[in-house]
Amino acid sequence: MRFLSIADTIYMPKYIKKILLSVFVISVLFLVFLGVSYTKNNLASLSGIITAWVTINPLEVNISSPKKVEVNRVFLVKAEIENKGEEKIEKMKTKIFLPDELELIKKNKEQKTGVLNPGGKKLISWSVKGKEIGEYIISVKASGELRGDLISAEDSAMVKIKKPWKEGWPQRWFQGIIDFFRVKPGY
Repeated sequence: MRFLSIADTIYMPKYIKKILLSVFVISVLFLVFLGVSYTKNNLASLSGIITAWVTINPLEVNISSPKKVEVNRVFLVKAEIENKGEEKIEKMKTKIFLPDELELIKKNKEQKTGVLNPGGKKLISWSVKGKEIGEYIISVKASGELRGDLISAEDSAMVKIKKPWKEGWPQRWFQGIIDFFRVKPGY
């Protein structure tokens, strides 16, 4: 009667425990009887073996973006899509998800990336601009078909949109040097 000792640790009236135990015992006996009955007639068996095949998802997404960006500055969000499996993934699509406070520059949110061979990687990027100060989550989802089954993977990153530097000639000069070496959208 180990079951009853475990049931005593749950707080509920004793008559409910007895009713639940009775329902449980009747259900088990019914399923056993039903399983034996169907097995004798070769119709089906509820007590038979259930077989399941599990496919490990070989698709992986790694997203990168700057941690902090000034408001109204364009920055690059990169996603590396990798197939860690031994079979090709077909009909690949990659999509970026942005909150309303972040704006996508020029490209579509969803990009078709074709076939990803075993062990293959693809690098996809989007130019984004922060319209409002705050912290925002950017997500990228990749999906495709593996042997006819749809698979997908997703990753996310947080970016903080901050106030711009105060304008003074040393800050403007230093910002000019930073902007010179920064990757421009569309390149």
